[in-house]
Amino acid sequence: MTDTAGHRNRQKGNMDPKTLALVEEAEAGIRTFSFERPDIELEPGKKLRVWLAETESNRAQVQILKEDGENALHYHANVDLIYMVLKGTVRFYGVGDELLGEFGPLQGVQLPQYARYWFTSVGEEEAHLLQMAGYPVGASKKQRVTLERRGEGVRWHEERSGPET
Repeated sequence: MTDTAGHRNRQKGNMDPKTLALVEEAEAGIRTFSFERPDIELEPGKKLRVWLAETESNRAQVQILKEDGENALHYHANVDLIYMVLKGTVRFYGVGDELLGEFGPLQGVQLPQYARYWFTSVGEEEAHLLQMAGYPVGASKKQRVTLERRGEGVRWHEERSGPET
C-alpha cells in the first residue's frame, strides 16, 4: 500500500507557507478535458469553436472549418498563438495574401502577438484546427483587431465543450 498522505506531507516540507498556498491553489485548478465533435451540421464558410480549457493566462480550443471556412486579416494585440491542424488541411496567409504555409495533420504555425494573419481550410474535407493562446495574466481576451474582411465576413457558431476552467 502506498503512503500517499505521507508522501505529500514530505513534499510540502520544503515550501514556505506562501509558496505552499500558491501550489495548493494551482493544484485545485487542475482539470481534464477531451475533444468531441458536436453533432452540428456546418455550412460552407462557417466556423465552429469548441472550447477545451481556459485559465487567466491561456486558452485552448478546436476550430472546425467547413469548405473554405476562413476569417479576416487580423492580429491580436495581447496574445501569442499556436495553431496545429488535427484533421484536414489549412492555409495561413499574412499581409498581401502572402502564403505563410499550408499545413496538414500534426503541423502548424506559431503567431506572436501583433502578427497579422488569416487562414482558410483547403478542399472539401472538414478541418479541425487546435488553437492554443497565451495571454499576459490579467489581460482582456478581446483585443482582436480586424484589418480587412474577406467575402461576407466572419460567420461562426460557438459552442463550449468540456468543463469550464
